[in-house]
Amino acid sequence: MNDAKAENVTPMGADPSVMRLYDRVARRYDRLNNLISFGTSNWYRRRTILSLDLPSDASLVDVGSGTGALALAAQRFLPDSSEIVAVDPSPEMRAMASRAGVRDVRAGSFSLIPVEDSSMDAMVSGYAVRYVEGLSEAFAEARRVLRPGGRLVLLEMMVPRSPVQRRVLKFLISGLGSRVFSLACGSRAAGELMRHFWDSISSFESPDLVVESLEDSGFLDVEYRYVGGLLGEFRAQVPVE
Repeated sequence: MNDAKAENVTPMGADPSVMRLYDRVARRYDRLNNLISFGTSNWYRRRTILSLDLPSDASLVDVGSGTGALALAAQRFLPDSSEIVAVDPSPEMRAMASRAGVRDVRAGSFSLIPVEDSSMDAMVSGYAVRYVEGLSEAFAEARRVLRPGGRLVLLEMMVPRSPVQRRVLKFLISGLGSRVFSLACGSRAAGELMRHFWDSISSFESPDLVVESLEDSGFLDVEYRYVGGLLGEFRAQVPVE
């Protein structure tokens, strides 16, 4: 994707102001993510890639890759792969991914994944599917780039349905968390991201609706798995033709 097209890419259908926020926090994003996850972020990235059970030369695309952490894990655990692609709409996030060592970083989003048809053995995404405006269109794009038998894993934060739990989490994330993490990261933008983080996960679709959309898009073996805390994952596979 050329630079002119990259300028028009917005974050998975979100308001451009969201991408500007991610641009502002890009240099501190890994630190913030590590603090939020209590140091477990490397564990679940490793777990995600290994759970795909791919051959060492498999191709993979990471959509909404941010600073490229999942793509880096894929490079480590798929050492013979000739195509591991990190895709993100944020220029600053892409720059951080390149600096971190991701070999192939491209501008794009769920609405436009810049890889060839039927070219990927797997697709992963960490905390990006909640920005999709139209799930059916996004999953059609995922089907386009995955080979027959290709595997899909979408990591996402899911808020409990209990009103009491939601109120507590809103205070911890949007209230207390926004102040604490802003100080810990030395960035006002980190606090703004925490408030946005709550708004985005609390308004996201229920797991059942995402599973239904994946099935309607032609994926097989679709399931939602609770991982722990707020973390869950959607898994699916493209039919073998």
